[in-house]
Amino acid sequence: GSCLAEEETPLISNRSSNLSFSKTDGLQVYLYHQLNAAQSASDSAGTLNFPLGEYTAEELCIAAAKACGILPVCHSLFALAREDLSGWYAPSHVFTMDEFFSQVLLYRIRFFFPNWFGSQKSFRCGLASDQVSPVLDYPTIDYLFAQVSNWASWERGMEFMGTLGARYPLSMENQETCLGLAVLDMLRISKERKRSLEETFRSISYKLCLPEQMRLQLQAQNFVTRKRIRRQFGQSLHKVSSLQTEVRFLKLKYLMELKGLLGATTEETFQAWVPAQAATGSAWTIHVSSEKGILTSHSGAKIHLSFLAHVPPLAILQGTHLFCDFPEIADITIKKPVRDGQPAKSRLVSVTKTDSRVLEMEFGSLADALSFVSLVDGYFRLTVDAQHYFCREVAPKRLLEDLENQCHGPITISFSWSVGSPQRPSFCTLAVPNLLSPRQCENLGQGTFTRIYRGFKRDPKAGREEEEEEEDDSRSRQVEVAMKVLDVAHSRLLSSPQPFLEAASMLGQLSHKHLVLLHGVCVGEESVMVQEYVRCGALDSYLRRNQASGKVTATWKLHVARQLAYALNFLEDKAMVHGNVSAKKVLLAREGDAASGCLPFIKLSDPGVSAAVLPKDLLIDRIPWVAPECLEDPKNLAPESDKWGFGATLWEIFNGGIMPLRLMEPERKLKFYQDRQQLPALKWAELANLVAPCLDFDPRRRPAFRSILRDLNEIITSDYELLSDLPTSNTPGGYLDVSLWQDPTLFEERHLKYISVLGKGNFGSVELCRYDPLGDSTGELVAVKRLQQSTSEHRADFEREIAILRSLHHDFVVAYRGVCCNRGRNSLRLVMEYLPNGCLRNYLQKNRERLDLRKLLLYAWQVCKGMDYLGSQRYIHRDLATRNILVENENHVKIGDFGLAKILPQDKEYYVVREPGQSPIFWYAPESLSDNVFSQESDVWSFGVVLYELFTYGSKSCSPSEEFLRMLGHSKPPMIVCQLLELLKQSQRLPSPPNCPAEVSPQAEGNGSVLVPEV
Repeated sequence: GSCLAEEETPLISNRSSNLSFSKTDGLQVYLYHQLNAAQSASDSAGTLNFPLGEYTAEELCIAAAKACGILPVCHSLFALAREDLSGWYAPSHVFTMDEFFSQVLLYRIRFFFPNWFGSQKSFRCGLASDQVSPVLDYPTIDYLFAQVSNWASWERGMEFMGTLGARYPLSMENQETCLGLAVLDMLRISKERKRSLEETFRSISYKLCLPEQMRLQLQAQNFVTRKRIRRQFGQSLHKVSSLQTEVRFLKLKYLMELKGLLGATTEETFQAWVPAQAATGSAWTIHVSSEKGILTSHSGAKIHLSFLAHVPPLAILQGTHLFCDFPEIADITIKKPVRDGQPAKSRLVSVTKTDSRVLEMEFGSLADALSFVSLVDGYFRLTVDAQHYFCREVAPKRLLEDLENQCHGPITISFSWSVGSPQRPSFCTLAVPNLLSPRQCENLGQGTFTRIYRGFKRDPKAGREEEEEEEDDSRSRQVEVAMKVLDVAHSRLLSSPQPFLEAASMLGQLSHKHLVLLHGVCVGEESVMVQEYVRCGALDSYLRRNQASGKVTATWKLHVARQLAYALNFLEDKAMVHGNVSAKKVLLAREGDAASGCLPFIKLSDPGVSAAVLPKDLLIDRIPWVAPECLEDPKNLAPESDKWGFGATLWEIFNGGIMPLRLMEPERKLKFYQDRQQLPALKWAELANLVAPCLDFDPRRRPAFRSILRDLNEIITSDYELLSDLPTSNTPGGYLDVSLWQDPTLFEERHLKYISVLGKGNFGSVELCRYDPLGDSTGELVAVKRLQQSTSEHRADFEREIAILRSLHHDFVVAYRGVCCNRGRNSLRLVMEYLPNGCLRNYLQKNRERLDLRKLLLYAWQVCKGMDYLGSQRYIHRDLATRNILVENENHVKIGDFGLAKILPQDKEYYVVREPGQSPIFWYAPESLSDNVFSQESDVWSFGVVLYELFTYGSKSCSPSEEFLRMLGHSKPPMIVCQLLELLKQSQRLPSPPNCPAEVSPQAEGNGSVLVPEV
């Protein structure tokens, strides 16, 4: 062989122990490989020079990619590094160049993936068809080869990345591998220069093909050893000289062998500290690996468990611990810490997982923090979502423009179809009998198809095993739960419990700290969903209850909104849809305390019966929370539907828990969507800009929940005026005046907390409930009447009764409070004032000893005044009896139950009932029994019977029905009406009660206006 003096040309231009550049003013970007060197400036080969001005790192990378022939699909693998390889620049970094500033940057591949070249299969989705494509194209392979075969930059890069320490071990096996790499390089050069292998070997020193460390080791060997190695190298070249292969295959083989020599080279490491201990605590090492995600390790003697509280100490002591993979990241924030009242130079970076666990670390400078975040951000776009960014500080400018213009990259046909038809995993439940032993306690309200109770759960088996324990210990093992009992009997809309159990099935598949925990389901005579009990109740009630107290600040609401976004992002990642997002479905587990820094804590409840099986009128009732596309077709329920619901809920939260559209008529609600109207913009521009895209009528344009989280974090961590929590009660454009929208006579069914049954009839029942919209048991007690049967005829009669009672306003008539129709107007309830002493008949029986004549006459006078008022409004009651007269207190009674009431036609003074049905015949006048004719005079007859009841104190033994039946003897039911009519025609009447004044006679005649002065 020839001597070293004959060695003339290095393998690659500028390959030496140091990277060298021509020092000129301005900005230079060093390129390891150019597509056509002749196109470069003659005085700066391998560099791009930029004139004075402003450039983003993304713009410089694009210019460098064009010069190197890198296709746009591979642009995202590259980034700009500092000249000394001590850090990286985010795509958004701005370089401002003037005559006093010069800088050199390195254009390098930053994002590496395992097995993206070599013998194992690796591919990415194709762009033009459904076929797969190689991960790297040939121009990128050429550049990667040039980058890694530059030994000086590679070794410094290894030190910078910290993958294998400052040096790699040069064992005999590694020496053999390095010589093999040099052989491959010689073969490549000979083919590129179209020279023979022997000629190339004579002109180039093989030592220049070796790492600097090995080259130094060879130079330290004696002359004989160096000659032996050179001879061995020449023999290896001779063996491969006849090999017929392409240059690119040689480069691939080189890269594969180099990867085997250096080991894992697909991670970067960063030094960080536990927050607030950066000055005194030992550093942590943060690893970012393309294969595994974010890992942490700690080499100090002291282990700060608060840093990774969920990590067992053994795992930390054993070395590197995996925090999360890239798909598990929900959001990343960068904050400036404040110490001693002054902002620090370091930066706090918080990485939050989809399960809401947080890794918070403090970096020494903003540059280090941005370098770390840009790396994670880039890997996330490459592996999870190409259209998402975590922090605006590192977001590429072109990505922001694409999102603003609602652009996206190309997608395949099969992918577009798959997105439109998500497949949910099957879920199997195992039935275990007697696992739960629930016990109902306090009524918490009602849902659309359920009654909700607070209760206790205790495992019966555990109770038997602990029979010998103390009673207090046994009691302490009980778990407080919320029980949702399916109310199928009163709903024609839900014929089976299957949709109800599907909601439980969805909840049972998930575990997240911001989702309500499902304990189980009881299936038997009743279907019961048993969930954890969330003490502070629904968020909308809490907001309305505490809006004026100062507890609910803007910052408080932002944290609540962010926690809700975490829960919905978790569902989105699981390809699951909630479908019923609203503030009433958000439960407050902890109120929080601004003074102590304690944040509120929420849990998202189950969605209830899926919107996919609800009729349209019930969906209209959910406007504006239900997405418009679901109203058109409930089968359109998709993750985008939850984004609409979140936008409406966020608006609701910042409007104090008040939603104006909630109490609108269905026609107005539907028109609101048909006209594509929007809720009024919130006062704060940033919040309005966050709500608006969520409420976009085009589902494809609604943002992902990761983007929503990012925007919420920007508001929370900013110095925006919103965070000063200025009072808004008297501020125009703040909270809407609910009095302009809300109808006080419309009651929400979920706020009606059942207490007891007040009475039951043939067609309906009356219940005592507390209407408690604030959820603090301070609501008023009301009497709620609902139908037992839901035929169209009964419903029409019930609506007529409501209309009559709504029009009446009198001291001696039961007061109308409103209606409850939250089931899409399909389960109508009448809400009336609650009179605690019940009906007059029972009151007379219980208090006979202390009710004297004056009291009885007072009651008669009040009933007469009430009937006179009804007559003046042209109403006839048709069911006047002491059972339908209610007692407010000892001195006040009121007429109630207008189920049979009618209004007289304008041209007549009587009303003929065509279908009398079941009637209180013993209180009816003769003309009503014979011809179904009712008038004010027939009500006066009934009043006479009421007088009889009054002075007999409602006695069951001598009630009107009992007295008339004794007169009739043993008559058969079908003949009773006829015989009773004949009895009355014979002037047979109820007997005069004992001690009844002569002036008071059950045979009273006339009308109310005549009777009032007489009484």
